[in-house]
Amino acid sequence: MFVAAFGLNFLWEMLQMPAYAELAGRSWRQTGLTCALASVGDAAITLSIYVVVALATRNWRWGTQGARKNYIVVAVLAATCAILMELVALATRRWSYLNRMPAVPILGIGLWPLLQLPILVPLAIWIAAWLPGRSRPKAWQ
Repeated sequence: MFVAAFGLNFLWEMLQMPAYAELAGRSWRQTGLTCALASVGDAAITLSIYVVVALATRNWRWGTQGARKNYIVVAVLAATCAILMELVALATRRWSYLNRMPAVPILGIGLWPLLQLPILVPLAIWIAAWLPGRSRPKAWQ
């Protein structure tokens, strides 16, 4: 799951970097380390959310056995994390956006980082559940 989450998030991070003022105009090579570190954090968030749902359902294998509702809960938790991280980062001036970043008016954050975790966290969990047996997790059958 960590590998799937890291890979998905690294690609997303690299694709959205031109929309950040601090990294725009730099080569992929120059932004690679920054994106890799961010992706490690995103993968850790993925694992943490998985554990939270596992504890709530009392089922450590929920990713392969769970219902779709668990994936919806994951997406909501991931969206909450994304919103909080963006709000804190913008408030502390850790990063800022260029005009290339579509904004979410009510929240005042970028659309790409808002969508990143709610899309990629459930996807990484699904991939991790799918890979060992190469069959679809029961939640999607």
